[in-house]
Amino acid sequence: MATLTIDLPEVPRPQAAYRLAADCPHCGAPLVLRQNRQTGALFTGCSAYPGCAFSEPHDPRVQTLSTGVIQAVHVLATQVAQVHTEAQRQLAQAQADAQWQVAAERATLERTVRQLIALAHPDRWPDTPLAHELTVALVALRATLRPGHHGAPPAEGPATAA
Repeated sequence: MATLTIDLPEVPRPQAAYRLAADCPHCGAPLVLRQNRQTGALFTGCSAYPGCAFSEPHDPRVQTLSTGVIQAVHVLATQVAQVHTEAQRQLAQAQADAQWQVAAERATLERTVRQLIALAHPDRWPDTPLAHELTVALVALRATLRPGHHGAPPAEGPATAA
């Protein structure tokens, strides 16, 4: 029986690569930390290798600095998000306060107009055309004070009781 021997070329093992907080100055791909297989020295290389062959000796101070910058950016981003959330909360509170204030003022005006309608009602001032006209105008004004009312007051018509 014959034995067949095949010599296969050595398949390179994938290299452990650690992403750095920087991008390749040539192609913009992330830079990674690699180790030279022959010398064991660390170097910074492009993650797009072999498409981009950028590499440079690794300086651990750069990694420390870039990590610090990234952490500072994350802290600032968190603070900005917190400030934004607080600003939105304060804005919502201010809008709610303003709506409450408008509703309270509207209710006061509504009461005042109702009282004026009662005072000027034609039943209290018989044979006085001005009482009728004043009551009609006050009823139209009261309609404009209702929440959600937009536009001109309703057309003149007979006065209604308050």
